[in-house]
Amino acid sequence: MIIQRLSELKQAGVWKEFCASGDLQLAPRTLIYGFNGSGKTTLSRVFSSIERGNLEDRLPKATTFKIETSDGATVTHDPISNPFGNNLLVFNTDFVSRNFEWDASNTKGIAYLSEKKVDARKEYDEIAPKLSAAKHKTKAQENSKTKADKALSDFKTRVARNIRELASSSSYTQSYDARKIQAHYSKASFGMEQKLSEDKLNTHQGLLNQREPLPSLSFSPSIPEGLADWFKASQSLLTQSVSTIALNEFEAHSDALRWVEEGLHYHDEHSVSDCLLCGNPFSEDRRAQLRVLFDKSWAEALRSLEEAVKHGRGYQQDLRELYRSTPKEVEIIAAEREAFAISRASMESAIERLGVCVGEVLKGLEARVANPTNEIVVAGELSIFDLGNWLTEYATIEAALAATLRKHNDVFASFAAMQKDAFTKIEAHVLATNQNEWNRLQKAAEDAETDQTAAQKEEKYLADRQLALRNDLQDHGVGADRMNELIWAYLGHKELRLVAESGGYKIFRQNGSPATELSEGERTAVSFCYFLTQLAAEGRKAEDLVLVIDDPISSLDTAARTYAYSLMIRMTKKCAQVIVLTHNTSFMNMVKREFQNFQRRYESKKVTALLSLDCRSSGEGNDRITSLTPMHELLVKYDSEYHYLFMMVQKAAQDKATEYVFLLPNATRKLLEMFATFCSPGQSNFAGALMDHHEAVKDKIDVRALERLVQIESHGTIEGLGTLPDLTLEEAIRAADAGINFIKEVGKDHYKKMVRACT
Repeated sequence: MIIQRLSELKQAGVWKEFCASGDLQLAPRTLIYGFNGSGKTTLSRVFSSIERGNLEDRLPKATTFKIETSDGATVTHDPISNPFGNNLLVFNTDFVSRNFEWDASNTKGIAYLSEKKVDARKEYDEIAPKLSAAKHKTKAQENSKTKADKALSDFKTRVARNIRELASSSSYTQSYDARKIQAHYSKASFGMEQKLSEDKLNTHQGLLNQREPLPSLSFSPSIPEGLADWFKASQSLLTQSVSTIALNEFEAHSDALRWVEEGLHYHDEHSVSDCLLCGNPFSEDRRAQLRVLFDKSWAEALRSLEEAVKHGRGYQQDLRELYRSTPKEVEIIAAEREAFAISRASMESAIERLGVCVGEVLKGLEARVANPTNEIVVAGELSIFDLGNWLTEYATIEAALAATLRKHNDVFASFAAMQKDAFTKIEAHVLATNQNEWNRLQKAAEDAETDQTAAQKEEKYLADRQLALRNDLQDHGVGADRMNELIWAYLGHKELRLVAESGGYKIFRQNGSPATELSEGERTAVSFCYFLTQLAAEGRKAEDLVLVIDDPISSLDTAARTYAYSLMIRMTKKCAQVIVLTHNTSFMNMVKREFQNFQRRYESKKVTALLSLDCRSSGEGNDRITSLTPMHELLVKYDSEYHYLFMMVQKAAQDKATEYVFLLPNATRKLLEMFATFCSPGQSNFAGALMDHHEAVKDKIDVRALERLVQIESHGTIEGLGTLPDLTLEEAIRAADAGINFIKEVGKDHYKKMVRACT
């Protein structure tokens, strides 16, 4: 198993929001090149966090990462797991700090397995494959548990979604999720009797779909008060005779009765003695006869008729209003609509029949008022209409309507409770439908958890036993001897010696005094040899090891750097994976050549990855953003960084802009220093080369920009980019442009070939 992919690394210094592309993968031999300050050590600390099982102290607390292994495991920042066991080893500055106290000349011990305790060693060797098998079994059970948990989780999510869909407009489903499904099934079992028919389901859904209840109704189906009595009295008035109150001589001219009565009143009120119609004297006797005719009884009879007409018209209008004000079916709750529709139809039919009869009565009364002595003949519907029977039938209709309306209004008053009940029944319907599947998935999850616990228990037992055996077999002396051999070979002398002491080691000089003042080279030699010695410690096997090595050649001269490289390659040759991080171009090129040769031994299988840390300006002050990318083809193709620097500087000069504001001034200076060895072999630096060609280029390039570059960027390295350069961005672009023009003017053929090579 190896580290296959750095998927994500965020909020870790210059690693702001890195997410790897799908094809960016690490390999058994991986080289990562990046300048100091580009995030190498941060990356090594992420790997170290996995080795140690917790986030390194010097990483930001907000750091998040995701790393994938070749066997499909994923390691994240929370929680951090170590699927490699003791086979993942990381060398970086933190490793040196943890293991060495230079002033005290101490280092921690290296545990080797002794060959002296045969029985313990035999058991230790036997337990290793058992532990490996137990780990695989635990992993398999964890996968089974994860699969069972996911199936159960997906089921709960699906059932919750089904309930939300069936009760889509309900406020009860706004926060309805899988946790509620778990709670319901944990407390009760849902039987098939709780399943709903299609009609009942639709009824409950209709209730839930209402945002608010239908308004209560104040409608009363009762006929207008007094209508029945009026109807009976009016029927009597239609048939009552008035001949007893009218003179015989007027019966033949009954149409003139109203006119004569009005004439009498007019002559009396205006004291007219002669008839205004015929001009004859209007005697008192004649007046008396007429007064007798139009006495109080006659007036009362006429008033009765007029009142009957007036009230009849009112009742007729009331009946129309009753008919029109009957609620529509959509105004009634769904559960009562069918019954309401039947009763309403009966009511409307009854009112229509009564209305026709009321109209006939009213028509007869109006005729009697116009002609009191006219006899009215009752015919049509009115002649066969029985008010008593009608009232009996209507009372039944009225009672049915009233009952329906009460139910409707009761729903209005208890709408919230009814909606809750509807939702509860829909919920129980869905839970009952899925009860059997829940039982199956829940049992599968419980069985998987039992199997996982058993596998973990077995693995822990074997791991504890292996640790106990390792402690019994530890022999620090072997580690000291092996490490001394490496240090002596590394340094070329035996000036330093490690001696096992109190579970660790103490470093002594050849004369026996503690080595309290080691040079940087000696410290590098001791710490890196100490790291390499651990490769065979604690029963490790090279073919299982995953190594992360961050710049093991710091402060070494060229000879020591070459030896460190050779030692590293020799001792890691059989390791499953070696990841080397470096900022040093010469060391990078040595490792690159070795890894490329390693790749050539395989045909189609990818075993080597050459990568770079691409660190650019974020555009906000001193902020930088790093990402892991394939190594630039110019760095892959050439052993010198000259081509890469030329490309970078030329592009900045051409675009008048760059994302590498931290790097450009140094890159320009380093490019010109390297070119100076070509154009002015006798000069030791570019400043001298500029003087050599001053006359040739003084009118063709921005000499002042180059002079300022020389003055400010006095160091000729591109290994660091921790802070913004002293040159402004505008000055850096001017210097890059001037530098490219210098190369173009001084070495025209060289410039053309470089442009072709870098394009």
